[in-house]
Amino acid sequence: MSLTHAAPEPGRTARKKPLIFYGWWIVITAVLLNIFQGGILFYGFTLVLDPMTEEMRWTKTQVTIVFPIMGAAIAVLSPLIGSLFDRIGPRPLIAVGMTGMGGGLIMLHSVTSLPMFFLWFALANVGSAAMWLSVGPAVANWFIRQRGRALGIYTLGYALAGIMAPPFYWLIDGVNRGPLQFDGVGWRDAFLIVGVLFLMLMPLAVLIIRHRPENMGLYPDGADEPPRQAFGTELSDDVEMNTTATQALRTQAFWLMAVGSALAFLTIATLQVHWVPYLESAGFSRDEAAFVLPLLPLSTVVGRLGFGFLADIWDKKRITALAFALQAAAILMLSTIDVSRTWTLYLFFAMWGVGFGATIVTRMTLQGYLFGRNSFGALQGMLSMTSEAGFAFSPFIASAVFEGLGTYRPIFVAFAALSLLAAPLTLAIRRPSPDQRGFGRAPTRSDTRGAGQDVPALAPGEERQ
Repeated sequence: MSLTHAAPEPGRTARKKPLIFYGWWIVITAVLLNIFQGGILFYGFTLVLDPMTEEMRWTKTQVTIVFPIMGAAIAVLSPLIGSLFDRIGPRPLIAVGMTGMGGGLIMLHSVTSLPMFFLWFALANVGSAAMWLSVGPAVANWFIRQRGRALGIYTLGYALAGIMAPPFYWLIDGVNRGPLQFDGVGWRDAFLIVGVLFLMLMPLAVLIIRHRPENMGLYPDGADEPPRQAFGTELSDDVEMNTTATQALRTQAFWLMAVGSALAFLTIATLQVHWVPYLESAGFSRDEAAFVLPLLPLSTVVGRLGFGFLADIWDKKRITALAFALQAAAILMLSTIDVSRTWTLYLFFAMWGVGFGATIVTRMTLQGYLFGRNSFGALQGMLSMTSEAGFAFSPFIASAVFEGLGTYRPIFVAFAALSLLAAPLTLAIRRPSPDQRGFGRAPTRSDTRGAGQDVPALAPGEERQ
């Protein structure tokens, strides 16, 4: 194996590096965006489901038909969004995505029919997906050696999104707890308010988030020299393996990752819709279900941060497989929750926090390890196609199972088995090699100029005027 460094452009004079690497500012901004969008669309929808269906006289099965519709739209658009990210960078996509999400939330205020609900809720979620498929790859592009911990912190936004659940619930239903006295505005006005607030965050995101460190005259991780590029058959963890999307599609690694990701997302896709109804079916009140909802994401902080650091120092395939197995155990515990055994609920939170939190960061770290930064956005979009299959159909299937059998437990047992299956699939992955058939050399900085860059790269320390 031979290693090369992409040399800085001649004639550039380096300036003193900033005290805090700019990539960490991108991570912090991404965390804030994830808290808001995750708290409203991902974990907040279960708080809206009951009052909305009661007012509109819709069944939960009718409402959750939107998820296959939404999933199909996101699945079709995800590869395009990922490819555009690699070509034009994240900022245009973030602007469009945040406009779509904010606009969709605002329009939900005035829905009068199921088709209108499908249209605006799907628009809000497609906008959210466009933002997620831009912000996550941007974070990954700014780090190589510290990618695991950076992605672990980035995904904390979804873990901390749980803090949005109580205020969103109070905004809808009101609150009467000591000094907190508020009547609530109902689900319609709640969507209107959060939609406007989300649009107000857009200028901040577009201003701060950048495509690659090379665009600002920096190198990944704040290093003094560019990452090593590999040629040959032997690859170490600190060497960047860059492939094109076309090359990745020819590997078994991509397809095993795709299937494993789809299996891992089935349960969380269901819980984002059915958390409150499920706990009500287990004997808890609506208030109790809403009160403990923040623990669903907040419990994952340990898994996200801990496995983010571990992914930087341990075998990435094995750590990802372990995460899938731990998640399977947590889902099995989920199926046993009952109000007469309250301890099962809190034991589930502890297990889910480690298992699900770990899968989020290890999957993205594994993708970077297998395929590198060159087409991270395009590949993230393609992998999202399979993940969206879980998001599209599992809430609808869970509704049908509950309305047919009167219980959610069989569906969670099935999801536990499927999550466990993702572990051996991950262990079977083989990392691509640059000299295998269909692979050229890893791209250098001069190869990528003008493609996938916002502007031509600068030397480390130089700021673009």
